[in-house]
Amino acid sequence: RNGPIGKLNHFLTVTLIEWIGHSYRKVRGDRTTETCDRLCDYFMEQKNPVLVIVYLTLLTGSILLFYITAWPNIPGHYLSDVHKYLVPIVIFFTYASFFIACKSDPGKVTRENVIKACKMFEYDFLIFEPKECKTCLFLKPARSKHCSLCEMCVAKSDHHCSWINNCVGLKNYRYFLLFLYATIQICFYGAYLIYHIFLDIAKKMNLAEAWITSIQTGRKVKISTYQAALFLIHHERVLGALGIFALLVGLVILIFFCYQLSLVYNGTTANEAFKWEEIEEIIMTGDLWVFEREIEEESRRRKKKNKEVSIVKGRTTAIYWVQPARHRKNKSSEGESEANGENSKQLGRQVKSMSEVRNIYDKGLWGNFKETVFPPSL
Repeated sequence: RNGPIGKLNHFLTVTLIEWIGHSYRKVRGDRTTETCDRLCDYFMEQKNPVLVIVYLTLLTGSILLFYITAWPNIPGHYLSDVHKYLVPIVIFFTYASFFIACKSDPGKVTRENVIKACKMFEYDFLIFEPKECKTCLFLKPARSKHCSLCEMCVAKSDHHCSWINNCVGLKNYRYFLLFLYATIQICFYGAYLIYHIFLDIAKKMNLAEAWITSIQTGRKVKISTYQAALFLIHHERVLGALGIFALLVGLVILIFFCYQLSLVYNGTTANEAFKWEEIEEIIMTGDLWVFEREIEEESRRRKKKNKEVSIVKGRTTAIYWVQPARHRKNKSSEGESEANGENSKQLGRQVKSMSEVRNIYDKGLWGNFKETVFPPSL
C-alpha cells in the first residue's frame, strides 16, 4: 500500500481522475461538467449493467468470429470429430455459469435472518466487532459488509463484481468461482483449437519445408518456427487475433482465479484480506495490543493447580484493539501491562508480528472448501 504499486494505484484511481476532472472543468465549463459528473457517478458509484453488456459483447462476438473463421476447419488433421460436440457444450456452460452468477443471491442479510447470520460467525474483535449498520439499522454480522451499490448487507462478503453486476458473498461465491473457471476454460479451449487449426494450415501449405530469402545475407534459408508463426498470423489475421486475445484474457482471469483460490485456502475473503493488510500495518507501527481475559472459574482452577496465570489456555477470550503509544499505561519492563477487574485479570502485551494473530475463520483446507461449496443456509 505504501510502496510503488500502492502509490501508482492511488495515482491512477484518484489523482489522475481528479486532475482530468479539474482540467475538463476549465475547458468546458461547469454546465457540461455536471453532465459528465452524473455519468461518472452512474458508471462508478451505482449498480449498472455496463460491464455485463461488455462481457456478453466480447464473448458473443468472439464466438461468432470463431464460427466464421475456425469452425470450417473442424475436424482436421489435428482435431477430431469430438470437438464438434465439445464446442457447443463449452459455450452453453459459459453462458449458463455467467447468468447463474448474475442472478444468484449473494447472501442478503435482512431483519428476518440477521439473528441467524450473527450466530453463523463469531466476532474476533480484531477485524470484526459488534456494531450497527448505519444504513440497514441492525447489527452487522461478523464477516458481513454493506454494499452501497446493491444497497444491502451481504453475509461473508467478498466483493462487488461489476462484471456480473452482483455482490459475491456467502451463498454465491461458488457460482462466482464457477463463472471464472468457465471463462478460463472457453478462452484456453479456444486458443487450443486455433493453435491446432494453424498447425493444420501449416501442414497443408507445407511450411515445414519452406525456404525464405534472408534480408541480411540475401541467401535462401529454411523458414524458422517464429517466421512461420508470423506468416500464419498474417495470412489468417482474424483467426490469429482471436487466438491471441483468448490466450491473454485466459491468463489474466487465471491469475485472478488463483488469487480467489488462495483466499479460500486461507479461510478469508477479499474484503477481509484488505482488513488483514491494515492490521499488518498497525502491527508494524507498534500500535496493536492484545488483552487476554481469563474467566473467573478457570482462574480459580489454575490457582488450585499452582499454574502460572501468564500461560493462557482453555476457555479464554482474546480481545485486540489499537492502543496508540501515548495512551499506554502501566507498562512493565517486560513489555506487558496489567488491568484488574472484579472477576477477571487481564494480561496485555504488544503484538509484534502477524504470526501472533490467529484467523479464527480459517477452518483448514477441507473446512474452508466445504464452507465455500456447501455454504450454511441463511
